[in-house]
Amino acid sequence: MAVPGSVNLRNLSGTYNLNKQLSDSTDAALQMQGIGWLVRQAVKYSNVTLHVKQFVGEDNLMHIDSEQITTGNIRNLEDRIIDFQWREKDDRIFGKVNGRSRYVQLDEVEDEYLRQGWDEQFLVQEGHQVLQIFVESLGKKPNWTAEQVWGFEVVDGSKRHTRRIIVKKGKEEHKLRLVYDWVVEKDEDADLAY
Repeated sequence: MAVPGSVNLRNLSGTYNLNKQLSDSTDAALQMQGIGWLVRQAVKYSNVTLHVKQFVGEDNLMHIDSEQITTGNIRNLEDRIIDFQWREKDDRIFGKVNGRSRYVQLDEVEDEYLRQGWDEQFLVQEGHQVLQIFVESLGKKPNWTAEQVWGFEVVDGSKRHTRRIIVKKGKEEHKLRLVYDWVVEKDEDADLAY
């Protein structure tokens, strides 16, 4: 389902489902990142839901907390502070990583793959900015790196949240696009009779 008009890079809060038919396979990239067969199969064959909460914290910085949940109940929480400062984290899936995030002008993104495909209306509304995220593994040699760009594309006729990603380890490289469907949250009180 298309994202509502109120959803943008400064208001990503909501629930999304990974659309596997419209997304690229993550299996080869995850294998390169050292993710085991069992977890890769869970990702491959189960639904992946994202619960995103975006807010300005007490530090006056933009935060994006994102919990990924598979139908196999594998959960992973990713919390990002959008100030382009490196922060280490022990990630449940990827192990020890270092990451940083920022809003950036699209023409400052170096890789052509990460610059292509974005919805022009979205770019105009965002002042031609996208969200750029860098992550690198720590402690595994050779280390892998990932660069992500988040935004919105028109995919299969609907405006959807997408993430373009390049993952590298040594000379191996994987480019992929993840496409997310907006999930309309059911009002739990709507069916209650008083």
